Amino acid sequence: MSMKLILRGKTIEDEPTVDAIFKILGDKHSRKILEALIESPKSALDVRKECNISLAMTYKKIKNLKKHDLIQVLNSVIVDGRKYAVYKSKAHPIMVLLNHKYLSQTIVFDSETLVSCADCESLNCGVYYDERYNGIRSVCYSCGANWPES
Repeated sequence: MSMKLILRGKTIEDEPTVDAIFKILGDKHSRKILEALIESPKSALDVRKECNISLAMTYKKIKNLKKHDLIQVLNSVIVDGRKYAVYKSKAHPIMVLLNHKYLSQTIVFDSETLVSCADCESLNCGVYYDERYNGIRSVCYSCGANWPES
């Protein structure tokens, strides 16, 4: 396969899971919820307000995101005597690599390994261990630049 889906630095191999994650990413409401939960943990009520969607749809999308391990329940808060779960995104980062040439590349990509591209200055870069060179390298997913990590 020349396409890889990488979630939190791990390649997702299971085809039904890959299909489900692509379906989630193709849904604008699920994407809005994921984006809202990346910045800070929120209750479903806060997500509903921020994303401007119905509460029923918010809970339906949250249930599906939890099922596919894209969000987690952090804790609960009590508001007006009612207990509400607080959610946080686990989906950062998600990468789709099309035409991934070298299967020996093991991506080690998370928010701490973001680097600025030497060519296009994008922050859409990752760090990986490449067995062919027996070392750490960086790759820009915007312009394709690839360079040894110093």
